[in-house]
Amino acid sequence: MVVRLVTAAFLSTALLLVACDGQRAVSSLPGGGSSQSSHHGSRHALATVALGKYNINPSKVFVAGISSGGFMAVQMHIAYSGTFKGAAIYAGGVDYCAQDSESNALLDCGGVGDGSYTSELSESESYIASNQNTAGMDPVANLKNQPVYLWHGTADETVPAGSMNDLQSEYSHYGASPITYDNTYAANHGWESPYGEVACGTLASPYMIDCSSYDSEQTWLKMFLGTLNAKNTGTLGGSLIQFDQTPFGGGSNDMDTTGWIFVPANCASGQSCSLVVAFHGCAQYQSAIGTKFVTEGGLEQWADTNNIVLLYPYATTGGSNSNGCWDWWGYTNSSYALKSGPQMADVYAMTEAVMGGAGSTPTPTPKPTATPAPTATPTGAATPTPKPTASPTPTAAPTPTPKPTATPAPTPTPVPTPTHTPSPSPTPSSLGCWTTNNYAQVTAGRAYFQFGTGDALALGSNENMGLDNTYYVTSLNETSADYYVIVPHC
Repeated sequence: MVVRLVTAAFLSTALLLVACDGQRAVSSLPGGGSSQSSHHGSRHALATVALGKYNINPSKVFVAGISSGGFMAVQMHIAYSGTFKGAAIYAGGVDYCAQDSESNALLDCGGVGDGSYTSELSESESYIASNQNTAGMDPVANLKNQPVYLWHGTADETVPAGSMNDLQSEYSHYGASPITYDNTYAANHGWESPYGEVACGTLASPYMIDCSSYDSEQTWLKMFLGTLNAKNTGTLGGSLIQFDQTPFGGGSNDMDTTGWIFVPANCASGQSCSLVVAFHGCAQYQSAIGTKFVTEGGLEQWADTNNIVLLYPYATTGGSNSNGCWDWWGYTNSSYALKSGPQMADVYAMTEAVMGGAGSTPTPTPKPTATPAPTATPTGAATPTPKPTASPTPTAAPTPTPKPTATPAPTPTPVPTPTHTPSPSPTPSSLGCWTTNNYAQVTAGRAYFQFGTGDALALGSNENMGLDNTYYVTSLNETSADYYVIVPHC
């Protein structure tokens, strides 16, 4: 049983332990970081410039992230679901999982293996419902039919399987589709890429793992964009540009002063392009690993031949955030998961800037200098969670695939009032009767989520069952195929 009284000193020590353990493993890796040169050919570092504007197709804007960046990507996707049309999440969790608490982040959302994981799914969905029809969040209805990719390794020592299983349930609940969940690889914590320098089952900086040359980036880019041109495995034709983040809040709220953007030649000349915003994880900030999150991430090769602009915003260390994590627990302010969250607003401003051009944007002339190399040794963990004490290779619990949220039948308009008149008790001709919480009724397809109010409505009759969560229990009787009414009891 996990003790929930956690002091700030203990949290700092726990975070440091994970980082130190990972750092010791680096020296045993074959090849170090030299492999990236064979995939990238001759690279050029460019002078830091203003962020350019490009001709971005607004229907092809996506977000991705790992660890703290995975949580951040979920926050961005849900708060700005009208802008981002899909997400790829590596080892993250549900929206607002930490509930403005570092203790919750460590003990409920990360935890020491699945044994201490406490689900925050119901609280997350209640938070989303409470922020509908406000300036803080786009309508969650936008998530319906948006593609989502999820990754979690069975040997992940940092983020438990339950965290990602709940995220799968959350996306299913809001109708995201298709959802691909890669959770069978014996991978430790990290961003998976065929160019990663860390062995698949090893926890080590820079947390870029290679799982037998599996290409997870190809998997989700095909989900998002359809047929892909073959990737460029030689010298890239696009430009990797270091841009100034200070006009977007860089230098405050633990935002670095610079970020990176990869621009294919066609996109620089004004052709219509897609956009992926990718978030690094803890201990992957620039002074820790340089540009390895970019150069070993496996996205540039596909972007170069498929007209995809890649935006890499960067966080850094500061205050209680000694690991250079993105804010997914509230170290900036209590609105960190909403549009008003400082980092959320900063990154969205960058995204809007990149999407602001309809013609060509000149690409700065590269200087003949080498790509920046990693400098400082990481001082933080892969996520703000303590090092688990479980066996080195835990096996994730079998993950049932939740049934997607049912689409309301095209019958009467949903009744917005929370009051209703219970239907008569079921008769022998009833097709079935179920008594369970509203969240389970929605997940089973006997009811559906009403956007705007956060209530669950019975499928067919549209009777209001109250809030869609695990605390409200309702009896539903199926009187005809896919037509349910509320009854006093079953």
